[in-house]
Amino acid sequence: MKITSLLFTAFFLCQIPAMSQEADDENISILKSVRTFRFVKGTAENPVVVKEEHSRTFTCNKYRTDVPVVELFNSIETMDDVDIRVDGSKRHGIVPRYEYYNRDGIFYSDEQVCYFALPVSKIGSKSEVTIKKTIKDPRYFTNIFFTEGHAINEQEIKLYVPAWVSLDIKEYHFGKYNIRKSVSQESGETVYTFSMNDIPKFKQESSAPGLTYYAPHILVLCKSAQPKDVSYTYFKTVKEQYEWYQSLVQAIGDDEKVIKEKAEEIVKGISNEEEKVKKIFQWVQDNIRYIAFENGIAGFKPEKAQEVLRKKYGDCKGMANLLTVMLRSIKLDARRCWIGTKHIAYDYSTPSLSVDNHMICAWMKNGKPVYLDATEKYIGFGETAERIQGRQTLIENGNQYLLEKVPVASYLQNTSTENRKLVIEGNNLKGHVTHVWKGENKEWLLNALADIKQDKQENALKQFLAEGESGFEISNLKITNLTDYNNDLKIEYDVLWKNAVTVFDKDAYLSIDNRTHFKDYKIDADKRKLPYWIQFKNNLVFEMELILPADKTITELPGKIAIKQPGYSFNAAYTNETGKLRYRTEIIIQNAEILPENFSQWNKDIKQLTDFYDQQVVLTSKK
Repeated sequence: MKITSLLFTAFFLCQIPAMSQEADDENISILKSVRTFRFVKGTAENPVVVKEEHSRTFTCNKYRTDVPVVELFNSIETMDDVDIRVDGSKRHGIVPRYEYYNRDGIFYSDEQVCYFALPVSKIGSKSEVTIKKTIKDPRYFTNIFFTEGHAINEQEIKLYVPAWVSLDIKEYHFGKYNIRKSVSQESGETVYTFSMNDIPKFKQESSAPGLTYYAPHILVLCKSAQPKDVSYTYFKTVKEQYEWYQSLVQAIGDDEKVIKEKAEEIVKGISNEEEKVKKIFQWVQDNIRYIAFENGIAGFKPEKAQEVLRKKYGDCKGMANLLTVMLRSIKLDARRCWIGTKHIAYDYSTPSLSVDNHMICAWMKNGKPVYLDATEKYIGFGETAERIQGRQTLIENGNQYLLEKVPVASYLQNTSTENRKLVIEGNNLKGHVTHVWKGENKEWLLNALADIKQDKQENALKQFLAEGESGFEISNLKITNLTDYNNDLKIEYDVLWKNAVTVFDKDAYLSIDNRTHFKDYKIDADKRKLPYWIQFKNNLVFEMELILPADKTITELPGKIAIKQPGYSFNAAYTNETGKLRYRTEIIIQNAEILPENFSQWNKDIKQLTDFYDQQVVLTSKK
């Protein structure tokens, strides 16, 4: 739905191969950054606007280079001026490029970018960029982050707030940055000044929380303004935010007649309400392509349902709106829901456009919401993804609204079970394997397959099941529920695992588990500073039954492990029965977040699990 400019800039730089990528190392720093924001009186169409001016002086510390400069804007923000000075001169020949943002030939509504390469000619030289913009609606003036993609020697951020503007400023994560705040009066305006030195560059760590959890920033909550005789109310409470969202929804212009025809076609012959919901939900999942990014007014106003239906693609709002209108057209109680995924630290206690970044649909079953997120292409009815579990959601309710929380699912929702029944034939293992995937494990696998050309999918699936073992030969492959996301995905096959048994004299050494879930899954505790987020809660079960040859006996068996921590547990054991060897592992991830203070314990537990996997079973001939 929306994305911060800092993350967008990092993403967009990767899309410009002609521009230098050296800006990511420590060669470039910002000597001084000055940002000012002024509330001023606008026009009848935009009565209150915010004027932003951002001036940065870049230098290089090791060698000359080009600095990629990227600024985004849209129908709510205008680019007023770009001033570029290289070594103090404006005669540099740099012409900024302005383009509508697109990916795979699809344009993302009103999102535009201005970008250029800024040369820094030699060590110690200075190149300056000043960008002026206008934010045409104070609702869109939300958070200001204090970090950038380069270290900043000195920075000053000022907000000029006239007496006719009412707002709150909330501060986040100032602690270790020595940010100094002052409030003064200048010409009838309140001036908020934030000064700081030696701000390190923004460093993104993989599998980490979103920026709002740790980056120093302020959240600007504009409540109201009265520039002249008329007063304008923005978001004093969540009530005003909901009313604004509703005004956008009411202006969409959905053609219910067109949508109803398609909905009735999809549910033809079905009388049960829940089955109708399931059918329409999966139809949207299967037939509407998800486009993940829009900004400006398009970041909040859903596209017409009939347009999404016609184009066969849409963002989360377009898909949620289409699904809602489809269900309503056949007299089912469906509601649009605004929600912030777990990568956002805020909730609706701070009414702001930064609170939510996603939209889903809810079908009200006996007065209780069943959440439907069609952007999760392969998730089943009644299941929710990790990214929205436990999150507060704003649900349509006529002129009122409902504030609910999406239920937190158990790790059992995402259970993956593999069962093998094997025998030994010479140096090989042979037998039958059954896999069952649920929840987000099922979704993960189906997404991976969808990215592969159809004629290569079976071969890719076999490679995945073999876990890179060249001698793991699969035959009689049978797949159940490949296109029915409301049931578990099941795969069965016969396997001939060549050379899984290594024989030395009378002893035979067995490799039984080529899955080894979470083996070597260590976290770099020395370098990593942020919590580590595992993709989702998980329950991975691996079971095997091996029929032992009559002429062999087990002489060496790895000892079991049973690790239990507050957020996870690892259990693995071999059991020697008469004529059989049983093996079972279960990896449970109850909490998908690992905090830095727990990295050391996690790594110790992973090492114990890895050491277990590295041991072999030894069989010895009885004669």
